[in-house]
Amino acid sequence: MRTIDANVILRYLTNDVPDQASRAGELLNRVEAGIEEIFLPDIMLADIIWVLEGYYKQSRGQIGDWVTTILSLQGLEFSDKDVALDALDIYVDKGIDWSDAFAASQMTDRRITEIYSFDKHFTRLDGITKVDP
Repeated sequence: MRTIDANVILRYLTNDVPDQASRAGELLNRVEAGIEEIFLPDIMLADIIWVLEGYYKQSRGQIGDWVTTILSLQGLEFSDKDVALDALDIYVDKGIDWSDAFAASQMTDRRITEIYSFDKHFTRLDGITKVDP
């Protein structure tokens, strides 16, 4: 197993460097077929989302679709795909930034219902109560 960097997935998704996009696509095809296994660290997923949103100006819906496809690859290992997919739903549906959406999903997974935060957007999430420090 090898780790995959965010830039490989970004090249594939954006096709902004065609030669690199082609090679990335070949790798991801091997991963989908189960010929090769790769590990995607949590921070790399965050980087992918931040770059797609900030630099490439992609919509949350498009980012959600793309990342769901990547996380669904047969040979891709991630810390917790269910948490990440739930976080994507929060990120897309509630308009909350990725870090907070991921934290909210982890909270739900761990049955934690309260968060110390100054961010008001946590009040939009069912089952989570924002607590002022």
